[in-house]
Amino acid sequence: MNKVYAISSSGKSEKSFLDLRFGKCENIVIYNEASGTYSIVENPYKDTDHSGVKLIKHLQKKGVSVIITGEVGPMVSSLLEKEKLQLVLLQEEKIKVEEIINRINQKAG
Repeated sequence: MNKVYAISSSGKSEKSFLDLRFGKCENIVIYNEASGTYSIVENPYKDTDHSGVKLIKHLQKKGVSVIITGEVGPMVSSLLEKEKLQLVLLQEEKIKVEEIINRINQKAG
């Protein structure tokens, strides 16, 4: 099954580090496992209330089924559960987005 991942990122490249804050992250890397391609979008909700909830709804429109980040709040957590989206929490502060993508590919292969 083709999965589309959303990875919270502190910067605008695959060399950027994972941003541990989901709703307030600077950018989101959207990685398509089937095509092996990714795009980086700025988080349009990072300075708003309920940013995580708004971000999830935005990502769902892009076909995202898996969220990879460091932490989420209770509202985001319950929305992910309700919408049947997978959440992967990484506590590795200094992990680069490209390393996460490599791990995804290793699991798939």
